[in-house]
Amino acid sequence: MIQIEQLRYVRLGTRDLPAAIDFARRILGLELVEKADTQAAFRSDFRDHTLVYAVGEPGLQAVAFEVRNTEMLDTAQQLLEQHGYKVTRGDAAGAQQRKVKAYASFQDRGGNPIELVVRPLQSGWRYFPSRDAGIVGLESIALRSTANGADEDLWTKLFNGRVSDWIGDAAYIRFDDAHHRLALHPAKTAGVLAIEYAVESVDQLMQNSYFLQSAQVRTVHGPGRRPTSNQMFLTFVGPDGVLFSYVAEGTKIDEATHRPRQFARAAKSFCAWGSHSDVPEFAMVKK
Repeated sequence: MIQIEQLRYVRLGTRDLPAAIDFARRILGLELVEKADTQAAFRSDFRDHTLVYAVGEPGLQAVAFEVRNTEMLDTAQQLLEQHGYKVTRGDAAGAQQRKVKAYASFQDRGGNPIELVVRPLQSGWRYFPSRDAGIVGLESIALRSTANGADEDLWTKLFNGRVSDWIGDAAYIRFDDAHHRLALHPAKTAGVLAIEYAVESVDQLMQNSYFLQSAQVRTVHGPGRRPTSNQMFLTFVGPDGVLFSYVAEGTKIDEATHRPRQFARAAKSFCAWGSHSDVPEFAMVKK
């Protein structure tokens, strides 16, 4: 089995790098740590970076997970190839660009690019955001999946993921005691659906809600509370249609007692407070 240590970063393609940089700093509240002609990287916590915008088509995306060492990376490559996944080992230039010791990439059955990285760079400097959004770190990723059953099997049978809950066929998968680090939502196309950053408390989440309103950023779901994880959340639209969320609170998982629960695919399963969403993956959209 492939052991995931933690979620590391998300890479997003964009046709307008200056606009993406402005969003990440001024709206989202991340720290710009590297800027070049072709990409920009941003910090949110102890990790060197958790978000990268690179010049290119918006569909050029990748989500990175850390494995402990090159031996585990070798194991991952062998096991994935045995199950029919095409794995590409990264070269030295790619590793330097990603600030990792080594990496490999593959696509899940739905077509989402995944990177497995070894010894990603940490930062010894305190995270200093461009605005005080209260962010404490990258929390989780939501992916669109066109092969949700097969992708769930990938993360729970080949990797060490465990399903915490289902909403319909959407699976919420954890690698540690957080309710989930990865959510798989059935969809007609693949891609990153939402990138979620934890904030210190509900106060910071609500402050951000008012800030987004004043900045005329479109909120698509929340403020609300998730029945599954008990997280407070606020979801809004970023560049190229990728969603971002602030989340706060949430229940930790007790591995000894927790059993995955099945929730109906209904709006009330996504938000206990009844906040409306026009995002098909997050709610039952009225025709």
